[in-house]
Amino acid sequence: MKKVLTFVFLPLLIISGLVLLFYFYLPSLEEPEGLSLEVKTEVEVKNDLGYVPVVTSQTVFLPEPKDQTALEEEQSEVQQQLIDQLAQEAEAAWRSRKQAPIPANFQKLAGKVIEVNLSQQQLIRWENGTMKDVKKVSTGKRTMPTPTGVFKIRNKIPLAYSRRYRLYMPYWMAFTSAGHGIHELPIFRNGRREGANHLGRPVSHGCVRLGVGDAKEVYAWAVVGTPVVIHY
Repeated sequence: MKKVLTFVFLPLLIISGLVLLFYFYLPSLEEPEGLSLEVKTEVEVKNDLGYVPVVTSQTVFLPEPKDQTALEEEQSEVQQQLIDQLAQEAEAAWRSRKQAPIPANFQKLAGKVIEVNLSQQQLIRWENGTMKDVKKVSTGKRTMPTPTGVFKIRNKIPLAYSRRYRLYMPYWMAFTSAGHGIHELPIFRNGRREGANHLGRPVSHGCVRLGVGDAKEVYAWAVVGTPVVIHY
């Protein structure tokens, strides 16, 4: 009989002790917010929420819907600053005869990105991180290679003229300060045009040549500031 009572009451005694311990010494399930207080910096808050709430002694003001535009503009400005920095580094690397690094996920540097693959002699257009199309190009020959790195469209000219080579370059888009650009197959002063059979082979003086029609399409699509990522 004693063994039976011990077997029944001992578990009850243990359970009662655990309940009392939980009730008096462990925190309530409805604990105060400050019990797990964590101090956040403004940078951490902005990374978490996308903005920093304006706090007064009585209330917190969340951004109005119209402030979303300001946030997007701020993000775009930061994005452009990164592209500018990468372009400066790429030009410096080219002048030092080095290859500039290419960031991961460069396809998402901006809403529109131009990629030039020197090994494949291809120009790839990216829009919102998705490949739009691929076009055949002709880039710099071995003695005058096209520079590598992340550049940007510096200016756009419908019909540019090279005094040095005495030829016209339709749909010109410069991407370095040294004179490299993307353009249509050149037209010489006698009216002869560079042959389309040169596309797919590196024969230019460092520029990126596109075929007739393709250059016009890329020119109309790209804007000044569009990143141009060139790599092997």
